[in-house]
Amino acid sequence: MAKISINMNVKVYIDEMVDFYKDDPSFGSPEKPYPADPFCELIAPYAKFSGPLKNILVFEKNSVYNWMLESPSGVPLSYVPNGDDSLLEMEMITAGPSDEKWKKMFVNVPSMDSSGKIRIKSKEKTENAYVLETTTTLPENMKVKYSIRFTFTGKDGKNKFGFLDPLGDTGTKPPPPPE
Repeated sequence: MAKISINMNVKVYIDEMVDFYKDDPSFGSPEKPYPADPFCELIAPYAKFSGPLKNILVFEKNSVYNWMLESPSGVPLSYVPNGDDSLLEMEMITAGPSDEKWKKMFVNVPSMDSSGKIRIKSKEKTENAYVLETTTTLPENMKVKYSIRFTFTGKDGKNKFGFLDPLGDTGTKPPPPPE
């Protein structure tokens, strides 16, 4: 059976994002990356999503997911100065994440770190592309959350950091305390 190729093109509106957070200069640092979710567009016509906001990616068996991260003008966002890497991070939503479970999901998956996550580096040090290949034995109902940490060069020529986490701010806010 041939692999299905699914393109995941993520466009981040860098200028609008930087302009929005300009009053707080602490944003854009490694410790406090720009929250890029409100300033991104995911173009993935053949990917399947679930959830009320349609922001939960449903991985399919025997597929190759090609992620591209760029500005609307096509400029890659994962500039890699000083040996830093742009990362696509996956977190397994389960009580017991393990390397065995990851290997059932993805082909040539990196080893899981101590927090139960896997971190996929971009294909090349100068590219903004990530490739994830699912297995033919992808478990049903396996829940995986993804996030992307990226770098780009700001107008001041300095390296800036951003973070995409489509599930990060979707929880309902708690009700106000009683008066």
